[in-house]
Amino acid sequence: MTNGSRRAGLGRKIIAPALAVVVLAVGAHLWLNTNLFGDDDVCGGLVSADAAEDVFSHSGRLSDRDGPDDRPGDLLAFTCRVETSSFLPGSDDEHLTILATRERGDFPFTDDGRWPNPATVSFFSGSGTRATGAIGADHGWVLLPDACATADGPAVIEGYAPEGSDPVRFARLLTEVANHAAERADCASERPLTAPTALTSAPKARQVDAGTVCGLRGLEFPGPDGVTGARETVQDGTGPTWSCAVHDYATYTVTRDPHLVAGIRSSPGYEEQPRVAGHQVSGFDPRHVVADCAGTPTYFSLDAGDDYLSALEEPGAPRLRELFENFVDVAGERFGCTAP
Repeated sequence: MTNGSRRAGLGRKIIAPALAVVVLAVGAHLWLNTNLFGDDDVCGGLVSADAAEDVFSHSGRLSDRDGPDDRPGDLLAFTCRVETSSFLPGSDDEHLTILATRERGDFPFTDDGRWPNPATVSFFSGSGTRATGAIGADHGWVLLPDACATADGPAVIEGYAPEGSDPVRFARLLTEVANHAAERADCASERPLTAPTALTSAPKARQVDAGTVCGLRGLEFPGPDGVTGARETVQDGTGPTWSCAVHDYATYTVTRDPHLVAGIRSSPGYEEQPRVAGHQVSGFDPRHVVADCAGTPTYFSLDAGDDYLSALEEPGAPRLRELFENFVDVAGERFGCTAP
């Protein structure tokens, strides 16, 4: 055997094991650090792997553990937790929680501590099959089609994403889950809901202008006289939902979104309320009501903050009833809702 033949044989003996090691290393990387060859969907088919990967900040192996936790008797009541894991240095596990629940129709505007303040989120809605929902810093929701509502209220897909997730991708995922859930519950529309392709940025806080609280001339400050330095966050967009939070004092909301209003009117406890600013209204209580504004049902709400409640004993603090009357009167002009 020549020296060349010996070297070739030795080379093959060295290269073959080395290649095997490389193949095993690549295979282990793909298996442990990506979702290649993994499931195409998780949560019982409700969440596509592609949509989940878009929300996470890095690639990894997707898992939903035991899958969705369904509530007996209601296909639109479940919880599912998706996680992505990777053994790459600096890649922490991330989690995405998806829930389907039934809520009182004005859930985004009630101060129960669960939902982001409506003045701080990016709302999206539109005509036809465009989805209605909102995205906050790491929390979002999308309404299911009106046909999915029952006597217990409208159905909502709610999600909690890793902090810093892309809001448009998050909205796309929640809309996809809403479509899949509606199909499973046999209440989907003829055409699926479409997610927004862009979102307006959440508004920034600013100092209150005493002459135009929340940008509305004539709106009374929701606190005692002489308060200075108060800040507010205002939704200044042209969409059907408007909201303003005067920090720690009050949150005001108006919506004419037809899907939100339909969910409000179909919810338990919705009934006739005392007239407000000359309008005949119905709702859940005297400060969460719907008025007929020139043929367009329009929802108004006011939630008081801790500083307002603490100031009720101080001179000059307006009563809640007075505040709400003033709000509906002033905001009504902006939305073409004048008293008959």
